[in-house]
Amino acid sequence: MQNDTCYKAHDGLFLVKFWSKCFFVWRQAGAVREPPVPAQEHNIRHWQKVNIQRDISFTCEKNCFRSLLGSNTMKIRTRFLCSISAFFVAAGMVISAGCAPNKTEALFTRPELINHSRLAIIGLTPEQEQYFMASYTKTFTGQVITFVERNRLQEVISEQDLLKGRLNEKTRAKIKELFGVEALIMCTYYDGDAGIGSKKLRIRIVDSATGAIVGSVITEARDIFSYHCDTAVKALKADLQGGS
Repeated sequence: MQNDTCYKAHDGLFLVKFWSKCFFVWRQAGAVREPPVPAQEHNIRHWQKVNIQRDISFTCEKNCFRSLLGSNTMKIRTRFLCSISAFFVAAGMVISAGCAPNKTEALFTRPELINHSRLAIIGLTPEQEQYFMASYTKTFTGQVITFVERNRLQEVISEQDLLKGRLNEKTRAKIKELFGVEALIMCTYYDGDAGIGSKKLRIRIVDSATGAIVGSVITEARDIFSYHCDTAVKALKADLQGGS
């Protein structure tokens, strides 16, 4: 009886060890696995994964589009600012040209100027010469003034004399002898100092017999030649008459 009890206990211990070892080997071999996922749940997980990937792709595309849009917007803004700047620069140039200060300087006359009635103009284009003759004749209304034709003067005056802006004594004497010119009105029309669009007209009236300067004036204003002529001639007359 005692021996039967011992055998049973021994057999029970053996079974426990045996099944424990089997369970250990089973676990080590990976026999314990998660229960299979139902098909519906598997499909849900699959679509969730697809949606996540799609959202990531859409986010990347959206960020790329925003960066491109930002760069294009920056280019548009830069071009717009450049256009605005160019507009203001051009407007400033126009305004500065239109607002060029009107000045009359280096003005003086001698009394003998009023006695010179046969004149010749040097240094202007034919059109500018017409403007000047009209202004001078209308301003000095009490005198009978005659202007010598420029083509006749060019036969005597060399191009070198015109470039230098003065005539030597021999040339002056020849002009007086051939054409009876009493005074030479020597003009120069050039860019002024008051900015873009500003012009100056310098006038020197030279006695053809003595070479003395009997009148001088410089005007500075906008590039309107008729205005320069009127201003210069009126200033000469006012100074000749003592500022009256």
